[in-house]
Amino acid sequence: MPSNGPLLRVNICTFPGKSLKAAKAVQEAFLNEMKERSLDDLGPLEVNLVGWRGIEGRDVVVEVRDSAGAHLYELITPDMVARIIQSHIDEKRPVQRWLVGKDFRDFVEPQKRYVSELVGQIDPLSWEEYQDYDGYKGLQTFFSQGFDSFLQKVVAAGFCEFARITTSPLGKRWCELRVEKEQPILVVNAAPPTPDASSEMFLLEGCPHQVLEGILLAAKTLKAQAAIVYLAEEDELARERMQQAINACVAAPIWPRKEPLIEVKVVSGHGRYMMEDEELFIRGLSGLLPRTFWDKYPRRIFLTHSLGTIASLPFIAQTPVAWFRKLGVECAPGTMIFRLHGSVERPGFVEVPLSATLHDIIHGEGGGFRFGRTPKGVQVGGPLGGIFPVSLLNMNLAHETLKEMGATLSVGSIQVLDDRDCLVSLVREQVEFILNQPGGQYPACQEPLLKIKDLLEQISEGIGSHETLKELQTRAQALKMKGACELARHATNPLLTALHYFPEEFRLHLENKHCPARACPKLLLAPCHQACPTGIDVPSFIGLIAQGNYQEAWEVMREDNPFPWVCGLVCPHPCERACVRASLDEPINIRYLKAFAAEWVSKHGKFFPPQPAPANAHKVAVVGSGPAGLSCAYFLALRGYQVTVFEALAEPGGLLMAAIPDYRLAREVVRKEIRLLRSLGVEIKTNVMVGRGLTLDDLRAQGYEAIFLGIGAHLGYKLKIEGEADFPQVYDVISFLRDIYLGKKEKHADKMLIIGGGNAAMDAARTCVRLGCSEVHVSYRRTRAEMPAHPEEVEQALEEGVQIHFLTVPIKIGGENGQVTHVECLRAELGRPDASGRRRPLPIPESNYIIEAGAVITAIGQQPDFCPFPEPPVQTTPWCTIVTQPGSTRTSLNDVFAGGDGVTGPATVVDAIAAGKQAAAEIDHFITGATSPALVMSPQKRRKVSFQTIPAFEKIANHRTPIPMLDVELRKTTFIPVEMGYSDTQAQKEAQRCLRCDICIRCGACERACHRMRVHALKFSQITTTERVLTDYPLVANTCIACGACALACPTQAIDYQEGPDFREVRLCGTVLNHLETPKCQACGEPLPPARYLQYVTDRSDAAMDKQVLRLLCPNCARTQRAARFVKL
Repeated sequence: MPSNGPLLRVNICTFPGKSLKAAKAVQEAFLNEMKERSLDDLGPLEVNLVGWRGIEGRDVVVEVRDSAGAHLYELITPDMVARIIQSHIDEKRPVQRWLVGKDFRDFVEPQKRYVSELVGQIDPLSWEEYQDYDGYKGLQTFFSQGFDSFLQKVVAAGFCEFARITTSPLGKRWCELRVEKEQPILVVNAAPPTPDASSEMFLLEGCPHQVLEGILLAAKTLKAQAAIVYLAEEDELARERMQQAINACVAAPIWPRKEPLIEVKVVSGHGRYMMEDEELFIRGLSGLLPRTFWDKYPRRIFLTHSLGTIASLPFIAQTPVAWFRKLGVECAPGTMIFRLHGSVERPGFVEVPLSATLHDIIHGEGGGFRFGRTPKGVQVGGPLGGIFPVSLLNMNLAHETLKEMGATLSVGSIQVLDDRDCLVSLVREQVEFILNQPGGQYPACQEPLLKIKDLLEQISEGIGSHETLKELQTRAQALKMKGACELARHATNPLLTALHYFPEEFRLHLENKHCPARACPKLLLAPCHQACPTGIDVPSFIGLIAQGNYQEAWEVMREDNPFPWVCGLVCPHPCERACVRASLDEPINIRYLKAFAAEWVSKHGKFFPPQPAPANAHKVAVVGSGPAGLSCAYFLALRGYQVTVFEALAEPGGLLMAAIPDYRLAREVVRKEIRLLRSLGVEIKTNVMVGRGLTLDDLRAQGYEAIFLGIGAHLGYKLKIEGEADFPQVYDVISFLRDIYLGKKEKHADKMLIIGGGNAAMDAARTCVRLGCSEVHVSYRRTRAEMPAHPEEVEQALEEGVQIHFLTVPIKIGGENGQVTHVECLRAELGRPDASGRRRPLPIPESNYIIEAGAVITAIGQQPDFCPFPEPPVQTTPWCTIVTQPGSTRTSLNDVFAGGDGVTGPATVVDAIAAGKQAAAEIDHFITGATSPALVMSPQKRRKVSFQTIPAFEKIANHRTPIPMLDVELRKTTFIPVEMGYSDTQAQKEAQRCLRCDICIRCGACERACHRMRVHALKFSQITTTERVLTDYPLVANTCIACGACALACPTQAIDYQEGPDFREVRLCGTVLNHLETPKCQACGEPLPPARYLQYVTDRSDAAMDKQVLRLLCPNCARTQRAARFVKL
């Protein structure tokens, strides 16, 4: 550690491999500000560009060192420099809000920074400063002791070259060369093997003298003839700093002059070579150095090492062997530098021993998974490594561990993956990367890898079947076992580990034509489509409604949901929350458009079910006729199964019939859609209770091969407060609503209190209004923002006079003479979030108050009712819900499946329908005995609907059409539906607002093409981290030159470029962005490009030619006139 130095020192750095432009701007700002303030009069000052030090993505990083110590700033720009100098240097008060925080310390402190200790700490170009920190000390030590001593130390340390697939102790390899008395040319491969693993640049840019010392230690020990350092051509800064270090070292008094200094050459090339490509690597080097160099060294014996290996040698030279061997694991002592990146809070370069686990690194240095993302797994070792799930994070990084798991550690990369990473795309890109490297172009490697790449491309486009996956696995395993070289044998590691740990992702691409990460352009679904639990192809049915084709729109919905009309009335519409149109004004009214199309078809169209598959002899029993059970029966019937539904009540429909009031869902709507189900051949037996009288074993005896439990959740939870059991006027919400369905429309009290905040509570409150209650109160323990009820239901309840008491916790039901008179409550405040993710209500002591009520309805949730059974027939949770396998409807019994509220607890109708759909697929898989894994139901594209041409101004001016509603006063007195519905014109107008996100995937390719043309007509806004949407339509109309570059760049043909006899037009999904008239040729009258396009060309050609070169002539006439002039000449 140096004892003296400049009075003030400023170190500035940016991430390795990045341009120094930003860092130099900050450096210049410091120098100018210091000069202006005459700070150099106070003593020596230094402002240096140094190696990277910090968390990735937070450049520019600035360290200010003075007599008070060192302070590190991040995210610094030139305009911040004056404030830093004034506050930190003049006033001795560091600018606290710009300093690195606890996360930087948490990133650095767990690391074992031995090899990279000086990176970012010293001036990389100063050999004197490197020497002040004990640099070149190891080299000088072994100049005096002899380099045989260093060889013995390397052998004793057991150090291995981690960058090789087949790792072995370095000392062993060196001893073999010494025995053979070979004097090699030492070659250092300093080009990062992959662009995302740039630890080489981290070391070279930050401490080139350390790399040079390592080269000299190795060269002197092996009596090497010369040394060559190979870098990638784009790594200009690393090349400059390495060459400057060599030049400085030649003149420096570092070793005895009697010792000749070997020649060290720095060369750069286009290729990136894995350490296993040694033969190709050496062959490629021969053309990068002049013939004079090779003439000096005719004996071409080469020894190749990675830069990480060479940079570790000075550390080994100065470290006691026993202490070094304690680092890491026994078979691989020492540390390794990784680039930790991807979905992690603190990405950056980390140096750790190989005994560290992935969990330690990600949750220690990395700060855990990125907030708001769903972690999927980790890739270790780049294109030759492996992809592992988060359940295996406790594995360490030792070569032997990774080898057992099917991976290698030849690349220092740890990439954390989340649900936005597509493993099919990732693996395909890495196979392609290997193919593009020199080692991947061996014919013996290239041919099998090309076939694997072709199969992966097919999967990414959804082409193929389960057999495609089998072929992919077979070919990958064959290459791993019998590949012609090490590179080929390990190039399939990421693929094989991904197939082993993440088979579902590959299956979803093939069987469901669905990429969950939205990374495969041919499989990208619209956000609304992906958000629909049942997978309805939303953009297609909306596009058909926009065209007035209501029949086909209904048929599209019916392919994925047997109850489109029901869902059009009561669905919570998660599709609308995902609607991209909301980024412009408001989402499309997707929910009601479903109901509109279904109602229209029932009155004017062919209201028939789809054609089922031929009937088979297999029988399936469905217990419960709620939305889950009926959905399961529907999709099984379409597959040709004989399905019988057993319902305990007198009419099928479950809670659709018994718990949702008519003003929201007319009973006749449910009956009509159930009649469609019956017409498929589904038998529905009512007034049959499965349990005591008819057991599951009885059903099996009757020939049913599988049983689906769709028993719902009808049994209400108790409040467990004083007085609840003392009064008959305390009702359960489901019992109350069921009585209304059965015709018992009686007012229980003049003043009613409903306890709860879900849809059932709102239904009960609004029903009480219609029964004539003078006061209807709802108590909810959180705020309106946390209410689980649909926002429109809450709004309509308030309109109808319901009083909602938020932050209210009932503690006692009071009354007299057996009659409820009031409920005593406490006010509450919100604390920290609970398991549901919502903030927990905390009662405020002594905040008691009274709500007067003559009856109370409890609506705090329900659970399945297993009373008909002597005991639950399948495994259940402590909350009495049925346990199913994760992501599946399979229960603890092999032939019993379950879904809906009986599994999840009270949820939504659409979630129950989705569960029934999934169960049907799994039952089919179970009965047929398929060997492939069961299909996971995911959204699928059902139609390719043509665009509807509409001017942009009309598209944008067309705002959401509100649904006509009954007058509020009339609503209070009747149970007829509140929503009066759209007319044909209103429905089409609303559907025409759709941006057709099924075709436009919002990738920004058109915007980039427009910018490259320097037209800048397309201006997109960021709506997610990966998606951008066009928001400035007037800019396009006023700026676009109709060149067609955007249409050529679009990967999905969302942009259409049209040429007519007198116009050019650019359309985005049918929306006319720009319409330009075209002038005529002055000679023949043929159409020319638009005037705006001609002006664009003129501005560039005139500037280049320094004269006007453009006339209004078509190419033929221009050639003819030019030829005529030559003839005259």
